Formats: sequence, C-alpha cells, structure tokens
Amino acid sequence: MCQCAGASLLQVGGVGAVCWTDGRPSISIPDVRGVVAAGNPHTAEAAAAILRDGGNAVDALVAGALASFVAEPLLASAGGAGMMTVALPDEPAQVVDFFSAMPGLERPAAAPPMDFAGIDIDFGAATQTFHVGRASAAPPLALSGLAAAAERFGTLPLTELVAPAVALARRGAALTDEAAEVFRLLWPINLLDEETWSAYSDTDRSPRPGSRKPMPGMADLLEAFAAHGDAPPEFQAAVLEHFGPAAGGAITRTDLERAKPVFVEPRALEVGDWKVLASPRLGGKLLGVIAGTLAGAAVERREADEVARFAEACRAGTRAKGDERALGSTTHLSVIDPWGGAAATTLTNGEGCGYCIPGTQVQMNNFCGEEDLHPEGFFVHAPGTALPSMIAPTIVRGPGDSVLALGSGGANRIRSVVSQVLYRACVLGQPLDEAVRAPRVHAEETSVWLEMEDRHDTPGIIEALQARFEHVYSFPTRAFFFGGVHAVLARGGEVIGAGDPRRGGAVVHT
Repeated sequence: MCQCAGASLLQVGGVGAVCWTDGRPSISIPDVRGVVAAGNPHTAEAAAAILRDGGNAVDALVAGALASFVAEPLLASAGGAGMMTVALPDEPAQVVDFFSAMPGLERPAAAPPMDFAGIDIDFGAATQTFHVGRASAAPPLALSGLAAAAERFGTLPLTELVAPAVALARRGAALTDEAAEVFRLLWPINLLDEETWSAYSDTDRSPRPGSRKPMPGMADLLEAFAAHGDAPPEFQAAVLEHFGPAAGGAITRTDLERAKPVFVEPRALEVGDWKVLASPRLGGKLLGVIAGTLAGAAVERREADEVARFAEACRAGTRAKGDERALGSTTHLSVIDPWGGAAATTLTNGEGCGYCIPGTQVQMNNFCGEEDLHPEGFFVHAPGTALPSMIAPTIVRGPGDSVLALGSGGANRIRSVVSQVLYRACVLGQPLDEAVRAPRVHAEETSVWLEMEDRHDTPGIIEALQARFEHVYSFPTRAFFFGGVHAVLARGGEVIGAGDPRRGGAVVHT
C-alpha cells in the first residue's frame, strides 16, 4: 500500500497501487518487487499484473503495450509501430526496432488514385494540417514487434500476456481526462469514417472523460494474435484489402511480406558517470547530443542564464538533425522487474489515418502523412526504406547496480525532454519525480518553447531567450506539448517510479 502522506490512491489489485501525490503520480516503497510507469493507469496496471504473476520486465512491457491499444487508442495501436530497449541481467542490451518502412514495393502501375488528403486540426494557439486517408498508412509492425520481443526476452506465453488487454477490451476502459483531450483534438480525423468514430463513441461526438466503450473486435484480434504468435494472417489480409492499392492505399503484399522487426545494438554513450543505452536511430543520437552538451557545461547561477543554457543545448540537437515539425501521437512505458531487468518502449500511431480495419477497432497509422518523417515531400522516400523516427526508449546504467529506464511521446520534442530528465536525474542528482516535473525547454534554430510554471524570474528569462532566438513561446503551466516522460529507477535496493502529469502518467509498484 502507498505510504505517501496526503496521497490519493487507486487500488488496482494485488499489492500494487497507483499513487497520485498532490496531483503527481509518483511513489517510492522500499519493500516492493518491481515498478511500472506509463501514460495511463490501465496500461500501467496491465504491466504490473504480469510482474505479480512472475513475468519479467519484457513480459510486463508487452502486456502494458497491448493494453495501451485499448486505453490509449489514438496514441498507440495494433495498426502502428514502435521501438523497445531491453537490458536484462547477464545479457547484452538490445533494441527491438519495429518501426515501419515506406510502402509501395511492386505497386501495380494501374492502381487507382491514392486516398490522401490534408485535414486541419485546431490546437487553440495554432492550426496544423495533417495528411490522412488510406494512402497515409504504412505497414504496421506493432504486433509483430511485441511478439518478437516476448519470444526473444520474455518468460511467459503470449496467451498470458494478452489476458489483461483482452479483459480490458471486453469491458471497455474508462477514458481518462488526458485521453479525452486527445480525442477532442484529433476528432476531425476520426470523423472521416463511421467505422472509426463508432469504435470509440456511441455518437459522432468525441467521447467524454469517464466514458467506457467495449472493444470486442480488439479482444478477438488480441486472442488470435496470442494463438498465432504474431500478427494473424486474417489481420494482414484485412490490411491489404482495406489499405492496399485497390482501396486507394499504398501498402502492397510485398510490403507486408518484408515488414519484420529487427534486433540491433543500442547506441551507447556516456553522460557523467552513467552509461546511456539509446536507440541507434536519429532520436537516440540527438538525445546524446543534448544530454552531452548539458553535462559538458557548468550550471549557471542565474536562473535566466540556466534556462538559456538548456535552450542552447536543445538547439544543438536541432542542428544535428535539421527541421521537423509534426506534433505526433505517441505513448511510452517503462518497467523494472524484481531481478533488475529493465525495459522501455515507445509506441506511436501518428495521428491515425482516419480509417479502422473493419471489425477490429484498430485504426491504422498515418506515417506516410507526417511532415517530420517526410521533410522533402510526401512519397519521396523509396519504397522499402526505413522511415526516420524520433522515438527514443532509453536505459541508463549508473554507479553500482543503478538503472534508469525512460522515454517519452512528443514527436520532435522527444529528444529535448528525455535528455533533460536524464541530465537532471543522473548528472544533477535530482529525485526522479523532481526531474520529471521540472519545467522544460525545447528549441529549434530560431524558436524556443518553454514552461514557466515554478520559474521565478520571468522577465529575465524572456529577455535572455529573446537575445538568442527570434521567437519565444511560453506556456504558463506544464503542457501536453512537452511530452510525457514516464520513468523508473532502481538504486540501492529501492525502486522508484515517476509518471509525467503532462500526459496522464501513472505508476504501479508490485
């Protein structure tokens, strides 16, 4: 049970509990066996249930990821993709890369025109155009990636790992405030097709907080997935039928046959006394640039100068990449098990393409319509080439047996927010919850965004940034824009979790 004074509790079964203290989902209990941090309490509890049943970190991560398809369906989907970093005792760390490739291999010359169009989404302060439709979908790899991870690193059968998600899908997951807000923002995309909006709502209006919509088709799909040990053949056939060239899509039979998860070595780098194991993709590289820049410079005594130092480090990451702009819809979860194993995964569905695979409640991704993946224009990438990705699930090993697992959603802000939490926790030695809650900065070449909550010298900070950037955008409070870093830490026999309140973070100890 939670021992936090003044805390509110959601008891979630067994000996675990999700804890919010002063609105903060974080807790440290010395006698627990494992810890999960995720972007939704249903997701976190599904992972924790597997830890209680004796599963390891990867077992738990797979179960939580599957539950996120039900609890966070616009952020993660069986029609999407992701990446996982795994560090188990006495084994070399590995990254499971199950991000999608560009479709169009052996596309028929006489195929109908592609279904691909822009749609405006109003974010209040700005309106952004996303490209959706059947041709915006790339081959999904989420199910295959999770199955491959479970087979390589897990200890329990898939039939056990899908059980929490199947039960959740059959009864429906109560919608959190954060999930309802994502639905509100992206609802115009979901209105493209009745099959899609009816998967989430009983009417054509976005679902409200607390609403619950059973997903029997999703439950059936997950059971078939467990029985087959991979994305079932009928799922692949439906993807081709409804998102292939004959339907106005871009995915071909050859694309699906060649789409496979791969196991690769992580990118290894040093930040202070900690060894960082990150994605070998671009997201991991840029995370290292920013964290290394922060660690290589002295802390400024004046608050405005320190904020400017963080902004310049973020700009260094931007310069190492170039320009990318899309918001993206992603979620993250991290697990440490009782044996010291750690695993972190980031899942994404883009914004969704607006169309579900009939009968499954699975909305397909719109990776071919995200500007940050296609800075030179849409459908320029050669078919079969890996799409670029900023997602960066990360594991950090420290002095003694210390291990930190973390990651975030947030598209082009991922590199900035993960590196800042990593730097604060590992180099500055801040408590994990404090590092996650600390106000954030993100910078590109000429623009900077920052949170002002808990800062003191607002005029001085703005002046310092205006001297360095053409555009300064400030948020008065912690904002969804700055991602959701969900992190877990094992150190000195203690396990600690911190869920990011910006994106509905939840922590469960077992």
